[in-house]
Amino acid sequence: MANENLDIDSKTAEELYEWYLDDKLIINRRYQRKLVWSLEEKTALISSMTQQYPIPLLLFVSIDNKREILDGMQRLEALMSFIEQRFSLNGKYFNLDAIALTKQLKDSGKLQQKEPVLSRESSTLIARYRFAISEYSSTEDHIDEVFRRINSNGKILSKQELRSAGCVSNFSELVRKISTIIRGDTTHSDIMGLNKIHNISICNDGLDYGINIDNHFYIRNHIISRPSIRDSDDEELVANILGYIFLDDKPTSGSTSLDTFYGEGSTSHAIHTRTQLENYIQTNGADKIVNNYLFVYEMIQKLFDANNLNFRSHILGNASSSQECPRYYQAVFLALYELIINENMQLDDEQKFIAQLGDSVQRSMVQTEGGRWAASARQKSVEDLCALIRRYFKESENKFINHAWQTLIRTLLNNSRTEQPNYDFKQGLFILSGENKIDEECFINIVQTAVAINNIGRESNGYILVGVSDTKATADRVKTLYGVTPIECNGYYINGIDHEAVIQFKKHR
Repeated sequence: MANENLDIDSKTAEELYEWYLDDKLIINRRYQRKLVWSLEEKTALISSMTQQYPIPLLLFVSIDNKREILDGMQRLEALMSFIEQRFSLNGKYFNLDAIALTKQLKDSGKLQQKEPVLSRESSTLIARYRFAISEYSSTEDHIDEVFRRINSNGKILSKQELRSAGCVSNFSELVRKISTIIRGDTTHSDIMGLNKIHNISICNDGLDYGINIDNHFYIRNHIISRPSIRDSDDEELVANILGYIFLDDKPTSGSTSLDTFYGEGSTSHAIHTRTQLENYIQTNGADKIVNNYLFVYEMIQKLFDANNLNFRSHILGNASSSQECPRYYQAVFLALYELIINENMQLDDEQKFIAQLGDSVQRSMVQTEGGRWAASARQKSVEDLCALIRRYFKESENKFINHAWQTLIRTLLNNSRTEQPNYDFKQGLFILSGENKIDEECFINIVQTAVAINNIGRESNGYILVGVSDTKATADRVKTLYGVTPIECNGYYINGIDHEAVIQFKKHR
């Protein structure tokens, strides 16, 4: 029996903020949903506090002198972001002089007061608002079950969020990992402090922090919409694609199959399906599956971006009124996966392929009505599309390793925002004096940083990227000296070191 010690109490917003500053509030992303509250929802919470309206209980699990948030992550993040000036209430910002904690941070320069300022009385009222809280201790398995039960009755959760709530399997973990990498809200570890999670907020209308999801490939190309990503339709897309790849008997694409994948149903067919999914992952290895998936994803992204094409418009035509086209994307993805990954082929004629693709996908698609794409229709669509585009591919001479380098680098840059000690970036190996000299001190720093990362812990890993500037001023200096236009990515500037290699090569010829 799980060891349970349930305590019911109340804490003021100020007391919760102290826990937040002391890194006592943590989140386990293995089961927690992503951070999706809009600005409107966040301001509604703060408004409720000023009106002294009741707010649902916060539930914590006591773990090693910290409190893992089981229910209330969105509310707590909204409160802390309001206190720390990330958004306003009716155009006015929390008064940092209202409580001792924020006044000290203001005086030390760690927080900057934004204007106009909310009155001290209103700010104090918010800080003194009492939240009902519950704390208990239990086993990991029991925590998963409690989380699932709490959220299974939630009215605002999407179908996919309900499926994944408390579901712990290799398949669900794989879907989550791939989806977070593609969305960009990755973190170095599944366990992270609440005081860092605002960096990976993906619903940031009117907010100047978090992940800018508007520039996401899915959204720019009308594959799925922004509200759909909020509802985790991007995870449904990944799960449907993986189910097709993993299973010999191709499943339908829709809710029935997804429910089965995530543990619903006790029929022999449902159990056999889940066993096949797990066996495929065990046999092929999760890392290899992730790498293959991201390689195909990145290939599609590069093809359409490089040719300045919109996926929906190119596939369905400019006259299409459809706001989303996930089934068409599935067909293209699975056809490319079959040719490139399963048959070890490579693209031979990009321009003819991309031209043919616009005409072939609609001709090959076998649609079925409703939210369910029948197994036979999906399989025929993929096989027909493979037949139509195969002529633009050739057999790869060597079995090559698929690396989605662009996605990997973006993931590392994102992760550094929540776990800075594990990452370091160097603009290059030259001193930026214009003399084209190797910076000997840089090599020493790299070694020292590697040792420091190793000393974080036995299980710790980290990364040092050379060719990435962490300030615009540095990137501008590289551009002035070497004519390199950097690629901006989440506040970092990728300038590479090709220019240094060329100069060094010429020196030693």
